[in-house]
Amino acid sequence: MKHPWDSQAFTVGAKDKDRSEETIAASIAAATAVKRHHPDLPVILTLNHLAHLSDVSPDFLQEVAHRKIDPYRVFRVKKRGVANKVPSPPRRYRTICVPELRLMRVQRWIAQNILQAMPSHPASFAFIRERDLVGAAERHVGAKWLVKMDVRHFFESIYEDSAYRVFRGFGYGALISFQMARICTRLPIYSRKDPRARLGRREENLPYRTHPKGHLPQGAPTSPMLANFASEALDKRLSNLALTANWTYTRYADDLAFSRPGDSTRAEAMHLVKRVETALKLSGLVVHRQKTSIVPPGARKILLGVSVDTGNPRLTKAFRNNIETHLYALNHDAIGPERHRVKRGFASTIGMRRHVLGLIAFAHQVDEGYAARLYAEANMVDWGR
Repeated sequence: MKHPWDSQAFTVGAKDKDRSEETIAASIAAATAVKRHHPDLPVILTLNHLAHLSDVSPDFLQEVAHRKIDPYRVFRVKKRGVANKVPSPPRRYRTICVPELRLMRVQRWIAQNILQAMPSHPASFAFIRERDLVGAAERHVGAKWLVKMDVRHFFESIYEDSAYRVFRGFGYGALISFQMARICTRLPIYSRKDPRARLGRREENLPYRTHPKGHLPQGAPTSPMLANFASEALDKRLSNLALTANWTYTRYADDLAFSRPGDSTRAEAMHLVKRVETALKLSGLVVHRQKTSIVPPGARKILLGVSVDTGNPRLTKAFRNNIETHLYALNHDAIGPERHRVKRGFASTIGMRRHVLGLIAFAHQVDEGYAARLYAEANMVDWGR
């Protein structure tokens, strides 16, 4: 979305409101700094200005920015386990934080009008227009060697100071960048027991460095793209590392992939893994070692849930069998949704339905023709029986 800016019209309007010459000059300078980075970025001068643009109450945004309230609905969802790796994973649930409607509105406005306007690193493929999972997988089709790595607690590891630097890097002023960073982050759960996290009158006078820092919450519309921009230095570092070692690098959110079409050795792949772990540490991130895998020549290459052995990325046989079994049982006269729900251990029919439709949506990214047949079968299910 384009946001035109006319300094002459602004000056005329500001003078009609009896604004001082100093205020007008400072506002024009702030607008110029933003437009210099990208002509489509909106000019935002103050928090009240952001409230007006996003149609929310300025008082509400002040409360959010000053951590006076916690406007999120928090729940947990099960995480997929790491099969045959450890008997009991350290964390089996993912914490999802859904912002309340007013905060959701302003976060969506920031995502659509600011974050989507700026280009991302070419190695990053998630949450970006005109890039997708298939595009990331295509970069590794036909590779002889494939290295897959995962970042542990990705969103929770990106703090409000990183979000602040993203907005400052777009040309916004220090104060509004800090306030937008606060609007897009949430205090860690453990810090809510810390008296400094309540930001009472006495605590507000403490130095900023002593305050708990918020992190990107999973469930906020701004978190995915902010995570991409906050990881740009990492993407540059890993791209250069891969290039010098003749590997191809992509990142899809917290999933890192490196591939090599030519010959290599396991020792070289292990050396790459160690260098990537060091680069992650420099960026304040930690690798999920249980999910690190080195796939040598001759072994099946599965990346982001799709096969990249040869040709185009394609759905795996296991995925097809799974979704087809779901749909067969759901449409079978002797089984149906309720019996299938109990058999598969779903807590509710609604949850099972969302799961099945999510699988079909995934298939649609990879094979639209096959997904169309799945959608037709899903539409035949009588979810009430």
